Parts: sequence; C-alpha cells; structure tokens
Amino acid sequence: MSTDGTIHARGIRKSFGSKTVLKDIDLDIASGEICCIIGPSGSGKSTVLRCINGLEAVDTGVLKVNGENFGYYETDTAYHALRPKELARQRTRVGMVFQQFNLFPNMTARENIMAGPVLVKGADKKQAAARADELLASVGLAGFGDCYPAQLSGGQQQRVAIARSLAMDPEIMLFDEPTSALDPEKVGEVLMVMQDLAKKGMTMVVVTHEMGFAREVADSLIFMDDGCVVERGDAREVLRNPKEPRTQAFLDKVI
Repeated sequence: MSTDGTIHARGIRKSFGSKTVLKDIDLDIASGEICCIIGPSGSGKSTVLRCINGLEAVDTGVLKVNGENFGYYETDTAYHALRPKELARQRTRVGMVFQQFNLFPNMTARENIMAGPVLVKGADKKQAAARADELLASVGLAGFGDCYPAQLSGGQQQRVAIARSLAMDPEIMLFDEPTSALDPEKVGEVLMVMQDLAKKGMTMVVVTHEMGFAREVADSLIFMDDGCVVERGDAREVLRNPKEPRTQAFLDKVI
C-alpha cells in the first residue's frame, strides 16, 4: 500500500439509466487535505462521494483511494471487480457521514458506535465500549452513551454519527451535507467537531452549503454543475475571486 488518505480519480463517469450524472471527473486530494464540494442540487456532488466510498461503482475511469485501485483490480488485459470481502475491507478505511443520521434507533449512542468495530472488525466488546466513550467525549457528548437516538437533538445525533464513523479508524472522512437536516442553531456544534478533525490532519471531502465553513477550514474547493467539475482551486481564492462565470453566478446566489 503506497499512500494513505489520498484520492485520485481520472475520467470518472457514472450514469443511472439514460442520465449521466458524472462526466469525466478528475480529482486529486492529498493526505490531510480538506476539500469542499459545492454546487446546485443535482450537480453530482453526492454521487462523487458515493463512488469514493464504494456505495456506487463507477462506470468508467480510474479511481484510487488510499493508494489502492478502489473496487477493482487490474490485470494486463482487463479490470476485474473485487470480491465483496475485499471491497468491504477497502470501505472500512473510508468513513461517511450522511445528511440523515442513519443511527440504529434501538441502540444507545454507545452501541451505535461499537457496532462497526465489533461486527465488522471483531473487536472486543469491552474495549469497543471504552473507545466509544472516548469518541463521544471527543465530539462533546461525554456522558451520553446510554441515550437512544430519540432522546438526542439532531446536532447530537449527527455528532454520534461522526463518532461512529471514526470508530472504524478511517484514513478518509466523507461528509454529505452533514448540517442540512439540522436546526440552524445546531449547525455550529457539528462544524466545530469537523474543525477539530481538520486540525488533527484527517483527509476530508465535504459536500456543503456552509460557505463560512469552506472559507475557514477548507484547503481546496470544487464547484460542480451538471455532472462536471467547473472550477477548482484554493478555497478562499475561489470564493473571493471565481474565474468561471457559472461559479460566479452560483456564489452570487448563496453568499
């Protein structure tokens, strides 16, 4: 394994039926880089994330995640899909946090966080419980381990979801509009946890509408429209001085 925490994509295409959602996407994300992806609804942002963590298979193109061909292996003559067990191993190294928190309602916060390490990695339950409590403390929820999701606010549930992803010790974290389902006053709680992760050097790709977060935290910014990367560059520079008219028109509406 050559590198960790990197993402390299060349010519990624993805269609659903007759609709092409990703059109020749190129990406280079370095280890420890924070990349925000912005753009209108339906531009392909979430599909990019779903390809990076294996929820969707790319149709054509080359995708390397953590230094490995992701989802396939190469021979002299062809590409071959990885066996499910091998794909599952690759996916444990990429955490994903969704808009909806996707917590198991019948499990406590602690049990939600323990589930992956115990069921997927065969971790010792006692050690997994201790680690879950550490992670809850790291996202500002010390003492909440016995609470069920229904007893938590949206912001608290999303922080449990982040802790659950971190329990698998991923090299890369993907966030798909992690604050869009939250009440406005709860958004800051989640963004603070993400800022802490950024300081620790976690590679992060964040689909977001939070331009303030992108400006403060992101290293790079990608603007997507209609399945294409329209513009990419330093986050503050693109937000302050976009070069492409489509980027400018979008930012005029949202900033």
